[in-house]
Amino acid sequence: MTEIVTERIGGLRVAKAEPRGPSEGPPLLFVHGMWDGSWIWHNYLGFFPARGHACYALDLRGRAGSRPVPDIGKVRFEEYVEDARVVAQGLANPVLVGHSAGGLVVQKLAEVLDPPAVVALVPAAPRGVFALATRELLVAALRHAPEILLGKPLMPDKEEMTRLQLNNLPLEERDRVYGLQVPESGRQTFDIAVKGFPVDASKVRCPMLVVGAGRDRITPPQVTKKVAKKYGADLRSYEGFAHMPILEPGWERVATDVADWLVGALRA
Repeated sequence: MTEIVTERIGGLRVAKAEPRGPSEGPPLLFVHGMWDGSWIWHNYLGFFPARGHACYALDLRGRAGSRPVPDIGKVRFEEYVEDARVVAQGLANPVLVGHSAGGLVVQKLAEVLDPPAVVALVPAAPRGVFALATRELLVAALRHAPEILLGKPLMPDKEEMTRLQLNNLPLEERDRVYGLQVPESGRQTFDIAVKGFPVDASKVRCPMLVVGAGRDRITPPQVTKKVAKKYGADLRSYEGFAHMPILEPGWERVATDVADWLVGALRA
């Protein structure tokens, strides 16, 4: 079983898992999305070291054990981008893998850094791609308008979170995941969903893979297609998955496809 240890880079807690033998290829840096933490990458921190990659998953600021913030509700999205940039630059140019809002973080880092490759799993959309593309997400945005507009902590209740992103998890797993989730920044939600966070696609030169999911109620297939088109990225879509393809039953299928894609991308 892969051992997971923690270290600190730039004041941020980073979970680390190394291959038992020599590393093959660059390290992988995993970036979580809204409400989550490095814990969401537990499956991948066991899977990818067996493929020869040293793996790192950071906890963005405001999470327990990572860089504290005076008010989580007012954290700007660009501050999360800066967190990931600092860790990436401390890891000798890793492959960047992001989930949900973390998928938008790695899109931006693909612009400002020169990573070997980027994988964006059901990623939040950059400016120019309409983000509130499902009824569930639009209703949630209206319900939480005070937190989003006033920069307050945002935390849906379990029923709403299940509708949004936990809908494809087994019942007991929904309880476990929701118990680990934490309040998120209303300000960064405004930055993504209302203002739109810009990424200059002309400056993205690395190979990129975008992963979509047919049952996703936050980043539906029509959004992931537009994100992939923006960068000329490869696109893989999975009908049986929703917004948590890294946790849902059958997650190994997606992880295997990502690993196989990386082999080709890193040889190119």
